[in-house]
Amino acid sequence: MEEQEARLRELLRTGPADRRGYIRVHPEDYPGLTQQRAARIAWETGLRAEASGNRGSWRFAETVVEEVPHEP
Repeated sequence: MEEQEARLRELLRTGPADRRGYIRVHPEDYPGLTQQRAARIAWETGLRAEASGNRGSWRFAETVVEEVPHEP
């Protein structure tokens, strides 16, 4: 799980954003993480997790329409 968290942190720091400013993440690449845990990791890196319109992906950006609640 630590390796998956480290990979997600790296992706959120360096990953390319799409034309809307979102970094898209495929949850199947991080089977040990819940969406809430991923939201917390994003929050720690200065991003927010988008809660709606994801179509099977996790989306992260500085500003989102509806934020996923993250673990404390």
